[in-house]
Amino acid sequence: MADRNKVKLVQALVGAVVLTVLMQGMTLLGMLQYIWMLFLPLLMFFALGADFKKIPDMLIGYAVGELWCVINSLVSGAFGAAFGDNPLLSQLIPTILVIFCILTVHENLFEGQVFSNIPCIFMGMATSFMMLFMQVPITYFHLFGFWCYGLVLAVCLVLSGMAVCSAIFGKERAMAALAPKAPEDK
Repeated sequence: MADRNKVKLVQALVGAVVLTVLMQGMTLLGMLQYIWMLFLPLLMFFALGADFKKIPDMLIGYAVGELWCVINSLVSGAFGAAFGDNPLLSQLIPTILVIFCILTVHENLFEGQVFSNIPCIFMGMATSFMMLFMQVPITYFHLFGFWCYGLVLAVCLVLSGMAVCSAIFGKERAMAALAPKAPEDK
């Protein structure tokens, strides 16, 4: 078995244990049915390159997405009051306008700034829509708390995996094995 595979095998075992243990916090809080929410920030963290420096952008982006959900609800409510039950005018047009505003504001005006993490903005908006449309008994604050806790899990996963692999294989071997493969190495 290649050295890289051995290190990754140990990392996988450590990660499985760490994530499973830390997820029990949701059970202790009586929110077992929302454990799935913890995987969304994990997914986003690793999709964005597992870069700790991106965590503030991820937190702000998610909260901004929740805010855009509120704005979308207000705009849809205003259009609904003006145009009644017409789904095109009361729901589709307002949502098109809000998404246009999100992309214009965050990709153009805030490009490269802390408010420009479009994937996290849409994740915050999407989970907020889910909360509203499915009428689950949680709030925006719960969603943001789940997002934060999921990011804590991501950090713990990376740090614990690196610590254990470094202790077993040495820091240099562990770092070399856990570094992403270059495209020509794949």
